[in-house]
Order: sequence, then C-alpha cells, then structure tokens
Amino acid sequence: MQLLRNILLVSGAALAGLQQAQAQDTLKQETINIISVYQPKLREAAKLNLNASLPTADTSRPRLNYQVPALNLYFMYQPVPLKPLALGKDSLKALQNNYVKFGYGNLSTPLVEAGFGSGRNDKWNFGLFGSYTGSKGEIKNQDYTAVNVLASGTYYSPLFEINGSLKYSLNQVHYYGYDHSVFDFKKSDIKQSFNEVVAQLGLKNRPQDDWGWQFQPDAKFIVFGDSFERMENTFILKAPIRKQLFEDLYLKAEGVLDLSTFKEDNNAAINNNVMAIHPALELIKPGFMLHAGLNPTWTKKNKFYLLPDIVNESHLIRKKLILSSGWISYIDKNNYRNLANKNPFISGFADSIMNTRIEEKYTGIKGTLGSHFTYNTKFAGVTYHNLPLFVNDSIDGKTFDTRNEEELRAFQFHAEVGYIQEEKFQIRLSGDWWSFNKQETELKAWGMVPFQYNLYGQYTFFKKLHLNADLFALGRSYYLDPKTMAFGRTKAAMDLNVGATFNIGKNFNLWANANNLLNSKYQRWNNYASYGLNVLGGVMIKF
Repeated sequence: MQLLRNILLVSGAALAGLQQAQAQDTLKQETINIISVYQPKLREAAKLNLNASLPTADTSRPRLNYQVPALNLYFMYQPVPLKPLALGKDSLKALQNNYVKFGYGNLSTPLVEAGFGSGRNDKWNFGLFGSYTGSKGEIKNQDYTAVNVLASGTYYSPLFEINGSLKYSLNQVHYYGYDHSVFDFKKSDIKQSFNEVVAQLGLKNRPQDDWGWQFQPDAKFIVFGDSFERMENTFILKAPIRKQLFEDLYLKAEGVLDLSTFKEDNNAAINNNVMAIHPALELIKPGFMLHAGLNPTWTKKNKFYLLPDIVNESHLIRKKLILSSGWISYIDKNNYRNLANKNPFISGFADSIMNTRIEEKYTGIKGTLGSHFTYNTKFAGVTYHNLPLFVNDSIDGKTFDTRNEEELRAFQFHAEVGYIQEEKFQIRLSGDWWSFNKQETELKAWGMVPFQYNLYGQYTFFKKLHLNADLFALGRSYYLDPKTMAFGRTKAAMDLNVGATFNIGKNFNLWANANNLLNSKYQRWNNYASYGLNVLGGVMIKF
C-alpha cells in the first residue's frame, strides 16, 4: 500500500509541474542566442601495432602405429607370369633356302638349276648355285652350252664384314656363221669354249656412326682361257673410302688397280694395265646433290689422262621433277675377256688393241609421279676414243677381226618409265637411241646398234600364278663384207618372250617359258642368225 501511495504522490507532482509550465508559456516567449558554430570532433583513437610471428617449428618425428587387418583372398584364376619378348621364339617364318629346278624344251634344250643357302644367321651365311643348259639349232653347228657354278659366303664380326666367292663358268659356242654351201668344217675345228675362274675377296668395315671412316676394299683374281690355247690372267683391286667431314659434306676416294696379262702359244705376253685414283667431294642437301672430282688415270702404253667426274642433281619439284646433269669420263678396258663377252666370235687378240676412253656430257630429268610411277630421261653427247669395232674376217667370214676407231662421236637419248604396284603388278619401258654422227678412221660404226628398246611386264594372280612378258627390239647395224669391201645393214629385229609360274602348295611349282615367240631369226652379228621359237617347261622344288 505504501508503494502505491508513493507512486501516486510522484505522479501528482509531475502533473502539477506540467500544468505550471504550460501556464508560463502562454505568458512569455523565451529567446535563445547562438554565440558560436558547434564543430564536433572525434577523439583520436589509440592505434595498436600488431606483429605476427610463426610458431616454433616442431621437429619431433611422430611415431604412428597402424594396424592393417590381414585379408585372405583366394582366386580361381592364376595369372601367367610376364616374360621379356626378346626371350621368346622368333616370329619370322622359316626361309626356303634351297631349290632344285628341272626343265626341257624343243631345240634339245635341257635345264638343270639348283641353289642352296644357309638361311638367317647373325654371324655368317653362305650359298651355293649351279646351272646347266644348252641348245641345238636348225643350222649345222648352231649349238651352245652354258655351265655356271658359284659358291659365296659372308662373315659378320662386330667391326668388319668379310665376304668371298669362287665361281667357275663354261660358255661353249661354235663358229657356224660361214657359207655352208661352200665350206664344211668339223665340229671340233669350229668349237670355241670359254673357261673362266673368278676368286673374289672383300672387306667392309662397320662404323659405329656416320662420321667415321668407311672403307670397302675388294680384290678379284680372274683366269680366262679358250679352246685355242689363249690364256689371260687378270687382277683387279678396288679400294673405296668415305668420310663425313661436316653434316652435309663428304670426302670420297677410290684407288683402282686393273692388271691383265694375255698369252697365246709361244708369242710374247701382252700386258694391259689400268691404274686410277678417284678423289671427290660430295655435297648432299635436301633436294640437292653435287659430286665433284677428278680421275687421274694411267692406262696402256703408259698414257696418262686427267678425267672429269662431275655429277649434279637438283630437285625442281621435290622427288617429282629432278634435273640431273654431269660431265664424266672413264676407261673401258679392252682385254681379251671383255671383248669376248661383247662378241664371242672374235678371231683373237692383238697388242694393237687399245683401251677405250669414253667421255659423256649429259643432262636430263627424272622423278616420280604419285606413289607408283617413275620416269627417267637423258640427253647425252658421247665421244669414244679408240673404240673396237668388229668386221667379218676375209677368209670364210665365220669369225670377226677387231678394228680400232680412233674417235667416234654420237648423240644418245635414253628414256624409261615404269609402274609398280607392290609385288602384284609392274611394267617398265626403256629405250636407247644413238646417232653416230662423226668418225675419224672407219667408214661406219660396224656392229654398233643404233636403237634398242625393252618392254617388261609382270602380274601375279592370287599369289599363285605369276605371268611375265618381255618384248625387245634392235635396230639395224652396219656390217662390212671384207671380200667385196661393200657394206650393208642387218635387218631390224623384234623378240617376244613370255613365261608363267604356278605354285602348287608351299614346296612345288610348275613353270614354262616361250622364247622368241615371234620366231624372228634376226642377226645380232652378221652371218649369225639367232634361234627361232624355243619353248621349255618343268618343275621347281623348294625346301
């Protein structure tokens, strides 16, 4: 109650005061004088400078204990352990290194051929080859026989590759190019058998990088003889070396030693030696190649020549259009063996026969079209110094005497184009045309063929049937009749050869060849008609 009383007293006093104030406002208005403008200011706050610092590093190594429960898992499949591939078996198929080939045809033509090889080997390999064939033509004594036996091998060491071979060949012909209505010879009197033995040994280093010296010496010893007690020994040594000087510059050099000694009956020996050094520099860049060298050469009769050796290839369009040009000169050795390989009906060999120096200045274009076509052309001016030409002898015309043409100039055009589609199909056409425009000694270029071309094609059906065809043509060459001293020209010739091979399983195949399908009995050498149609076939066994 006392509290209530006090509240009432305070409320009454407040109300009385309010009423008194209102009564005073009605009597007088109060005036306020402003002395100055009030500008409030905040008191400057005290700033605290706080410098943060990292806590001290804890270098103590904690020890953590883990408890991993053991899980016992059992799988039905057990994986095969991994093995390096190098320890596995060779995935290459075994090679068929050996074969035997048999055949027979008209003109009494047997054919036996065999080859045996060692197969793949990292250290060495070897091979053996042998063949025998022969024919009897329609003309009397138009017979020939050919035998070849070859053994070769190579040994590979970490630093060198050593190769060697031994070859024997027999080529037997008969001088049947005489007038059979006038002369009659025994076969033993006109039989000519060329026997040749060639032993070869070569060495090639295996440099560890392209900047090292590369050398590849090769030596041959040749014994060549015939049925008329003519014998010739030849030793040939070639020693080429190569060194990369800079990234695209190479130094090359080759020493050549070619020594021959010919002996007939009791006559004096005829020596024919050729020695040469071929130094050169090669600059090889993408799309450009330059080979520049000189060939100091010593030949028969101690004659010395400084021969040019300059070849250039420039890509006008990368790999599609290549300009090729050069100025080269070299010695074509005319020993008895080389002349008999050109014309097996020569009458003999004399000391007056010189070696031929050939000089070529040429240019041309070559390249590829797409991924299958290739082409090559060459335009050349060729000069022959001391060129041997062959004319029929003046006795019966069955052999050929050798005449020396001091200088023969010619223009040559060569062209070839080819198409190849892997191993299934390929075709190639090539030809050479010669224009003999200037001679110093002889009236005509006796026996030189002015034109020849060759068309070759091959096609494979289902990897079992292989077909091939070979068509070639020869132009008309001049010959001289030594009795009348009149000259004539042989007939132009065309020859077509076709062949087929059919695989029977993996180890057998049947083959057949038809040579001179057009039955053209042309004459490469005057009075020597070729065989007509010759068909033969047989079987080949591979193992």
